[in-house]
Amino acid sequence: MQLYKTTAIDTAVAFAQRPDVITWQASQTDASKARTAAKADGRKAISQTVGVPTAKGPLLAWLNENVKA
Repeated sequence: MQLYKTTAIDTAVAFAQRPDVITWQASQTDASKARTAAKADGRKAISQTVGVPTAKGPLLAWLNENVKA
């Protein structure tokens, strides 16, 4: 399954204190909307395509490796 990870950073904040805002979208259209919304908030945004496995075992392994609280 293809998902889109959009990362938005606030370039007006010092690098060491800069929080990244990460959102996930299910389509390229939604990713584009997320980038547009981030730019309207004064943030620089990029989207990446991420392949997420759909079988139970590989999905759990992917989640354990990639999802952080």
